[in-house]
Amino acid sequence: MSETKAPLDAEIAEIDRRWKASGIPDLYVGSGPEMRARGIEVRNRFYPKPKLKHGEIRDIRIGNIRGRVVRPVQGEPTATLAYFHGGGFILGDLDSHEAHCIRIANATGAVVVSVDYSLAPEAPFPAGADDSIAASRWIYENRAQFGGADQPFALGGDSAGGNMAAVSAIACRDAGVPVAVQFLLYPATDMTGPAHGPVGTHYLGEGPERERKARDWRASPVLGDLKGVAPAIIGVGPYDFLYRDNLAFAQALRAAGVPVNLREFPTLNHGFFSYTAVSKASLEAAESLCADLAAALKR
Repeated sequence: MSETKAPLDAEIAEIDRRWKASGIPDLYVGSGPEMRARGIEVRNRFYPKPKLKHGEIRDIRIGNIRGRVVRPVQGEPTATLAYFHGGGFILGDLDSHEAHCIRIANATGAVVVSVDYSLAPEAPFPAGADDSIAASRWIYENRAQFGGADQPFALGGDSAGGNMAAVSAIACRDAGVPVAVQFLLYPATDMTGPAHGPVGTHYLGEGPERERKARDWRASPVLGDLKGVAPAIIGVGPYDFLYRDNLAFAQALRAAGVPVNLREFPTLNHGFFSYTAVSKASLEAAESLCADLAAALKR
């Protein structure tokens, strides 16, 4: 990437301007319920979910974990994908990322099973990671009722959910669960650095405890043994606070012999998959990444 960056997408810059002008605080201030309520308010006011045609949507239970099954709008299923929502390990739920799952299902033909893993600060690390690993195994073992027993199984997620997908990919490799591809949208892959600020404190704790937990591969998959994990699709923009971490994770995967399709979108920032209703550049990026995923699932 050139040292001279293209300007931030104007439609995303307008979101930032309107948010600052509104006086609404940053997302990660206050208690868990306060942060989640603010997250819903911000989404509704500044980047509403796109209205997409969809197939059958139904809620399920994955043991004690809530899940949501999203089927493609048409055609027979071609794969099963376990999806983990973003939100800094604190926010997000089945509703907030339902449109992500619909878009992925429609573009790829996969049945997407969204996982409502445990959130901090009420359930700090490793609760969310353990939930995600367990859910991935369950979805794979029950894939006959989703995308088909003989069809590919994949993992995906954005931001904190990308962390859950990458962690689950390592656990699936260790358990002998074949994963066709890991679909990682600006994933959080290294919790040892300063980029995560208060989010890291809510999720991992403080002081030596935080440092110790951050070096666990279930928190920082970049520090895990990556040999033999599933091929990865990674999408990120240079205005993302995780940009450098994503480049480092792609490099670590390649060093371990893992095929990587790294997509860099020069005008985008963190969270662009959520901005498709208000940002043309974000929509184009989301569509190109979904096309990459569709191609990977056909191999």
